[in-house]
Formats: sequence, structure tokens, C-alpha cells
Amino acid sequence: MSKYRLKNTLDFERWDTLVDDSPQGTIFSKSIYLKSFGGEYHIYFVFKGEELRGGFATVVKGEDAVLDNFIVYNGILFNKPTNRQNRSQQISEQFRLSEFVAEELIEKYRNLEVALHPTILDIRSFLWVNYGKENLPKYVPDIRYTSYLDISDFHKKLEERDAFQNSSTARRQEIRYGIKKGVQTFESSDTKLFVDFYKNTISEDEVLEKGEKIEHLENLVKALLENGMGKMFFSKTADGELGSSAFFGVDNKRAYYLFGANEPRLRNKHTGTAVLWSGFEALAELGISEVDLEGINSPHRGWFKSSFGGDIRTYYEFRKSII
Repeated sequence: MSKYRLKNTLDFERWDTLVDDSPQGTIFSKSIYLKSFGGEYHIYFVFKGEELRGGFATVVKGEDAVLDNFIVYNGILFNKPTNRQNRSQQISEQFRLSEFVAEELIEKYRNLEVALHPTILDIRSFLWVNYGKENLPKYVPDIRYTSYLDISDFHKKLEERDAFQNSSTARRQEIRYGIKKGVQTFESSDTKLFVDFYKNTISEDEVLEKGEKIEHLENLVKALLENGMGKMFFSKTADGELGSSAFFGVDNKRAYYLFGANEPRLRNKHTGTAVLWSGFEALAELGISEVDLEGINSPHRGWFKSSFGGDIRTYYEFRKSII
């Protein structure tokens, strides 16, 4: 019999403390985010006896636990180690806890999708569920990628920053061009401006098709801004035309580049690079040292985000399947 037990919870205060304390805790698991992204969710505590040792949050649709475009990581959270645990004991507990959760969840949901945090490198606990048994559900993995950008030295001159030195030649040129040609970036809390600008950069058919998603986007951005968990920036050309926008989520560990839009007519006016680079500078001034550029899994987006020279991190998604 397992030493662990799973408990569904609505104790958001205790949950948020776990998210803040856990190395795997991100903005995507914070209660404000989960309440505001537009979907249904379940959150669980994992206890060992009476001691809270971990947690799990997932988006749900009916009997299914699913991935959602707004929730990048939704996997296991390990609580901070106790004072008595050495490194070996921490690793052992994390394996046993994730093994327990993996076995519980695959039975709990008809269909199941999970996205683990990049710090979880050992995925054997998922791969070993029903290992060697035919016609029983198993986890099928998919490797995903993101980029972590260190902005801790953005107090230095431009050429002395590691991110600038590590950026591609094209990206460094774009940064310089933006400065030389007078691109101006400003911070804003105007959610309507952000959403209207996003709508103006896509076709009318896309606006109709994405209507509900855009509404959820607006609600999420507004909630994060109101709770001090978001920073929003716009870049204008020297002529005053609005060219690009970027929205970052912020938690107690890092910032996350969540949403952005660019005016297609102004794609050669350097605002797309400027809005991010100036955003990094503003975030660094707040004491934030790292930005998760949140996904480099498609060719164009992957090339653009990777060109800032961040560290590539892998993370794993799993889907339940009978194989």
C-alpha cells in the first residue's frame, strides 16, 4: 500500500504557497491563473501521512484531463525538501511521489494529457506504469522545447550583456536598428488596447474563429495585471505607429513571455525585437533574472525565440494510450 495519498483541494492559499515553494511551481499553476484562463481544472495535494509533499494541477473537460494552449506546464509539483533530507533522499522521494501520481491519474481520467516542468528530467515513473503489460493504459511521451534567457546582467551596457553577445547576428542587428531608428517602447496596463491591437493583426475570419479564445485571453491578461502578475509592453515606430506588443507573466521565480502580436505592415520596422528587448530591460530593473520564452516548438517561432541566445530546455508531455 502506498505511503502517499491524493486529495482534491480548493484551499487556494495553501496551494499557492506550495506553488511558490516548489521548484516546479510556475505562474500556470497559480490559483489566479487557473481561475482566469477560461477552462475547468482540478488541483490535488499529495500527502505522505499528514505531511504535504507535492501537488498536481490539470485542465479538465468532462472525464478527460487535457492540455490547453494557455497552460504550458501542468505536471507534478514537489514540495521543498525537509531539513532531514539529503540529496539522495530527495531524489528517491520525488521518484516515489511521481510514481504514485502517475498511477493514480491514469486510472482517474478517461483520457489524460500531462506537461511536466523542465526541471523534471527523470520520467521513468511515467514510462514504467503498466510496463510490459498488454492492453493496459500507458503514458506515451513527447519531447518539447523552450528557451530560458538570463537577464541578470541587463544593468550593464548593451554590448556587455551575455544575452546580446549570445544572440544571433541578425538579432543583434535588429536590436541596434531599433535603437538607431528611434523605436519607442512603453509599458501599459490597457487591456483593451492589447486585445484590439491583437485583433487588428489578424483577419476578420480569424477574429470570428478565435472569438471565445480572445475573450479568455482578455480576461486572463486583465486578471494577471490586476494581481501584480503581469507586465505589458508596446513598441511604436519613430513615426508613432503601433508595431508590436508583448505580455509577460511574472511569478516569484521568473518571467514568462506569454502573448505577443505584430502589425504585418511594419514587420521591417524592428518593433518585434524592440518590444521584447525593452521588456527584458524593464523586467531586469524589477529584479527578475530569468525569462522563459515559453515554447520553441514550431519553425518560425522557434527560430525567433532561439535567436536571443537563451539556454534550450527540454520538457515532456505525456498522453494516455493503450499500446
